[in-house]
Amino acid sequence: MMLNSNPRLARFYRFFETYGAERLNGLDESYFVGLNEFDKEEAWNFLLQGESLSEERINGLYLLNDVRAVDLFKEILASPIKDSPYSAQRQFFEYQRLTLLGYVNNADPSTKNIVEMTKYSDSEFPKIRAKFAQVLPLRKIAPCAVDALKKMIFTEVERIPLAAAITKFMAIHGMDYEIDDPVYNSIYMSLRSGGSEEKLSAMKRLEMIWKPDYL
Repeated sequence: MMLNSNPRLARFYRFFETYGAERLNGLDESYFVGLNEFDKEEAWNFLLQGESLSEERINGLYLLNDVRAVDLFKEILASPIKDSPYSAQRQFFEYQRLTLLGYVNNADPSTKNIVEMTKYSDSEFPKIRAKFAQVLPLRKIAPCAVDALKKMIFTEVERIPLAAAITKFMAIHGMDYEIDDPVYNSIYMSLRSGGSEEKLSAMKRLEMIWKPDYL
């Protein structure tokens, strides 16, 4: 690693040798402040190194140049997702795919990409099911994505994916998270803890508040 080759990139390179809170927080815009075009190109090429792009490298590419990054992500998404006999690798590949799809759909939403995202609502991995709900766009979505969230609300047994599905489903229907809002809390708890009839009733309440913005 070229920690001392470019002093303006020293903090950026150092990030990849750190552990703990800084690494968990990920890259942000502050790592690229004051860089010239040559510095940015050096950072871009470094982020592309390695066999597979991790989430932090994908995020870094987007922060460096969002338009260029989305074009690159589209190229990657044109190829089939990698497969592996090892569950840890399959989870990595699915997480990577959803991260790429999230950026592309936010920049240039399409039914095709929303449909591909929706496939991961049934992933074998709870982390991936949660990621699907988290990166699903709030606007310009397909009906199949809303149906996938509904299915998760009825069938999901893991706490984090269920919470992610409910939060996104409510946001799509115009209700952003508000801990002190009694209406929000009432609907949230109905979707989280209620029986099937109570969940259906809560969904109908949401549909009366706001219709999803479909593609």
